[in-house]
Amino acid sequence: MQEAQVTRDGNILTIGKDIQLIVNLDNQQNYVKYDSRKVPYQREIVFGKDLLEGKRQNVFRTAINYYYEQACRFVEGLQIAENYRKTINTTAREIK
Repeated sequence: MQEAQVTRDGNILTIGKDIQLIVNLDNQQNYVKYDSRKVPYQREIVFGKDLLEGKRQNVFRTAINYYYEQACRFVEGLQIAENYRKTINTTAREIK
């Protein structure tokens, strides 16, 4: 997996491009954006002040990549469940 793109706008940290992990550093109301959907992401994501200030950049990149990979797996699970639900609904209609 390539390194995730990171932008910061005040207390909001946006990680990724196609799948975006949006982290609110103040209140931890985080969410994931993908396929024009915005889904709450209940996992707590914490960065120390020193990391956000640019100190220990290698630790910051490792944490970013870890959190982003977890969010991508979360989205993958949502997509699998959604596709399964569509298949079940189609099968149920065919049985009727």
